Amino acid sequence: MYLDRIRSGRYAEETRGAEAFIVPVGSLEAHGPHCPLGTDCMIPERLCADLEARLGDRVVVAPPIHYGYTPSLAAFPGTVSIAAETLISLYAEVGLGLAKWGAKRVVFMNGHGGNIAMLSVACDRIGAAGTVAAAISYWLHYSRDILGVCGTQGHAGEDETSLVLALDESLVEMGAARRHMRKGFLSPLAGPGTLESRFPEALNGDPGAASADKGRRLYELILERNVQAIERIIAGDYADDL
Repeated sequence: MYLDRIRSGRYAEETRGAEAFIVPVGSLEAHGPHCPLGTDCMIPERLCADLEARLGDRVVVAPPIHYGYTPSLAAFPGTVSIAAETLISLYAEVGLGLAKWGAKRVVFMNGHGGNIAMLSVACDRIGAAGTVAAAISYWLHYSRDILGVCGTQGHAGEDETSLVLALDESLVEMGAARRHMRKGFLSPLAGPGTLESRFPEALNGDPGAASADKGRRLYELILERNVQAIERIIAGDYADDL
């Protein structure tokens, strides 16, 4: 079920059986010279669509938030970075707004690493108001699974490029792809010279190793892991054994 397709007069009836509200969040930013600016939005939107197709009216997919926190890539054309304080308020107010109208659980489906700190604060605020809130960052939480399909992970690297190829191969200019097999040894890491080492062409990793077939396999495994995560949140199973 998609929130923006529900009429207000039927809201209570249509969402009565919903067990979780899912909010896709991403960023508008450079993804190397080969992937589109909206990569971090397109992927979580697809992940949410897959969840909706699997779980049906048990989940409500809210409209996406297309902008994020990305000062490290602000020098590359097309990147739009939103202030951290603004995003914390936006995420929290969206979650609290959904809670006002009955959402007992709010899950942010995150496509961008720069958003994680703000989502953490926002989830704390939503949780303090009495609604369970969480954020799923697929490349982080499912890294071991992803590395079973791809040799490496990176910003606009093999994994992300594969996921975009599986969405629409026309969006990727593979002939423009570059290879940069280095990443920051700490995170966060900012200041003079750090960007040039980490993302000299707004990427790291090996996008040349990407394929649409790998992307399709990634979507399949991420869906299974996302279903497991949502089911655990619904069941109140919040912790793993040490």
